[in-house]
Amino acid sequence: MCCIMGFLSDLYTPEQIRPFFDRTRSRGPDATRIEPAGTGLLCFHRLSIMGLDERGMQPFSRGKNKLVCNGELYGWRAQRRELEAKGYSFAGDSDCELLLPLYREYGLGMFEKLDAEFALILYDGENGRLIAARDPIGIRPLYYGYFADGSIAFASEAQNLEGLCAHILPFPPGHYYDGERFLRYADLTTVSAYSTDDLETVCKTIREKLIAGVEKRLDADAPLGFLLSGGLDSSLVCERSEPLPSAWIWTPSTCTTPSAQRTTWARSTPPLP
Repeated sequence: MCCIMGFLSDLYTPEQIRPFFDRTRSRGPDATRIEPAGTGLLCFHRLSIMGLDERGMQPFSRGKNKLVCNGELYGWRAQRRELEAKGYSFAGDSDCELLLPLYREYGLGMFEKLDAEFALILYDGENGRLIAARDPIGIRPLYYGYFADGSIAFASEAQNLEGLCAHILPFPPGHYYDGERFLRYADLTTVSAYSTDDLETVCKTIREKLIAGVEKRLDADAPLGFLLSGGLDSSLVCERSEPLPSAWIWTPSTCTTPSAQRTTWARSTPPLP
């Protein structure tokens, strides 16, 4: 969970925008950076998860382009090797550092190729445009509004834009903004095919997808914790993580009374067959 903000306008200096951006400092307590991007600014509050040293700090720059991203890319290590084989080099070990090379390779077609949860703002310095995008489900938050001069602004939370924009709207999931308009790149509401598998195969497939889904989300350079509600979903995710070599299980409890604690229920979750 980081915080991003960006716009192309000379209405506000970094000093003027900082109080608005710092309203969500808790999203990224590790470091803050505000950099010029064309006529505007890109802003980033960092919560360090991947590439924990300074080389993982954003905005990332490559040539004339810059980018800030609140997100997590799955399977990024294989993608990185592919890009390195094409001649790209990387400064650090952040998954999001791949995004600018991917943009150079695929342009706006990069978004449909991502297996990720993300909200990003990209300044295309070669074409002088501001691009933004959000993952297909809308897991990572992103909002937008318009300054008094008509220029668009994006931010992780609506409160970053309050007092700057008259109207603030949620960025639509599965869309990108190309500098002029919003375009859909993913539609999860349309079903193109139905499964005809028998019940046994369906159950086996669900199990395999659950395991794969949990495992790919455990790739981090910082310790991972599980906040358990005691319900089925969180307990299954934690139970599936325990035997994986990359998992370090930490389950904090925020309850103080024995009757309210749910860790007992979580511990009693039977192993997934």
